[in-house]
Amino acid sequence: MRIKVNNEWIDVDGSRVLLQELCAAGIRVPSMCYADGAKHQASCMVCMVKDVRKGQMIPSCSTLPQEGMEIETDSEEVLELRRMGLELLLSDHRARCGVCEGKGKCKLRELALQFGAKWVRYGKPSSSVHEERIHVNGALFFEPAKCIRCGLCVYNTVDGFTFVNRGFEMQVMIPEESREHVDERVADLCPTGALYMKKED
Repeated sequence: MRIKVNNEWIDVDGSRVLLQELCAAGIRVPSMCYADGAKHQASCMVCMVKDVRKGQMIPSCSTLPQEGMEIETDSEEVLELRRMGLELLLSDHRARCGVCEGKGKCKLRELALQFGAKWVRYGKPSSSVHEERIHVNGALFFEPAKCIRCGLCVYNTVDGFTFVNRGFEMQVMIPEESREHVDERVADLCPTGALYMKKED
């Protein structure tokens, strides 16, 4: 199968989503809510690309390529949408990046700097966010203040993390009775360090 990407034709397998196909072709498309092999839902807008023929923005993490498709990944229109998506995520991210011990491994901070996203464009986040870190089990901790609600921990645990509330008040929490069953490896999916491994103080 052939598709046109940024005015150049490339061959793709066709069985994988656009994000995977583009990365395999050496075309980097960022994402915050996607991880290889993990369940996810397109929610962050950071991996959006433009379907030129339809004149629509589409999430590359959940769209399969089609023969003859023409897409743009690096136009100013696409980059501006990514900046907006990152700024919306930052508006929900209450952690102070300057003092966060995980800032060197935070994908959100890395992409915000790369795309010139503004930390305060959309004002202050919800005041209902739980501020204290939560001991999940073993060496696994969760800090809701760093969470951007990407859903990777929700979709990849059984009877573990869950969404509570709706709209701007929606947040990720974990019921007390479910904590001992959560696999510590879920921390590897978290793009902001909201879930991390650390020995108890």
